Amino acid sequence: MFKSFLTRRNIAFGFALAALTAMPSGLLKAQQNQAEASPSTPTPTVAADDYRVGPEDVLAISVTDAPEFSGRFRVNQSGYLVMTSLPNPVKAEGLTPMELSTELRKALEDAKLYRDPTVNVFVEEYHSRSVTIVGAVTKPGVYPLRKRTTVIQAISEAGLMPTTGNRVTLIPANAGSSSEPKASETTQTFELGKLMSGKDSSVTVEVHDGDVINVATADIVYVVGAVTKPGGFVQQDRSAGVTALQAIALAEGMTSVAAAHSGMIIRRNADGSARENIPIDLGKIMSGKQGDTPLQPNDILFVPLSGTKQTLHVMGQVGMAAVNGVAFYGLGYRVAAL
Repeated sequence: MFKSFLTRRNIAFGFALAALTAMPSGLLKAQQNQAEASPSTPTPTVAADDYRVGPEDVLAISVTDAPEFSGRFRVNQSGYLVMTSLPNPVKAEGLTPMELSTELRKALEDAKLYRDPTVNVFVEEYHSRSVTIVGAVTKPGVYPLRKRTTVIQAISEAGLMPTTGNRVTLIPANAGSSSEPKASETTQTFELGKLMSGKDSSVTVEVHDGDVINVATADIVYVVGAVTKPGGFVQQDRSAGVTALQAIALAEGMTSVAAAHSGMIIRRNADGSARENIPIDLGKIMSGKQGDTPLQPNDILFVPLSGTKQTLHVMGQVGMAAVNGVAFYGLGYRVAAL
């Protein structure tokens, strides 16, 4: 029985050895090379399945067991891939990396340079498809489109600034090119807040090669004068608006020496050539005796100092200083030598 077992084992080993011997040497060598390279060879950046190769793209092409056919190649302006090993250029523009690998395999076989080759194509540099992002973003510029990209995805790459507004405009590359533009040729405007929250169906709108995305700067109103925190305040949502009372609240209220009844809104026209001064009684608004006043973008709300209140304030300081041994000289003061 033991001898029979050894016989069966030897027969099985013989069949396995015969199968390995019959395997094509090229395939064995390819598997060995792959096994040796896998631990240390970095994986190139693989293009998305739906990416279409275009002019100026840089491709990394590898042919198994054929380093003379492998390397980095740039697609020329005509959309063709020129390889010195091939007698004729190969049309690359408009093909996905997988489709191009099939065309290269066929070209190698037709040229009788390789039988049944394995060709891999990776996109290393994207130059043929891009979108331009401008406006209130951290990094305005031209961004490559490596895959199908929506408006919000493109904006997220450029980053948002604190002064970013709520309006985003998508200008197609071929806008205005025809008398009856298609939907993809029409300029579109979106609300950034709705896009980011996913509440707008437009969140799925895609950008295409040559499109321009303009992210608007938020409107700003300014509060100056006798307020606790003067400055400019960003109005993220133009549709919501901001009123005089809200602007005072943003400035953390008026100081004790403010002339609340003598406020002023300084407003310039669109081109900045003329200025209008509009009186506003903040005291009546705060007491509810008068309705609040809406402000326009770039309005300046000025709260003047009250001469009477300022005088009383200084007199109060003088009184307290006298008690504490401080002598005033004009508007300044020093510690008296008592």
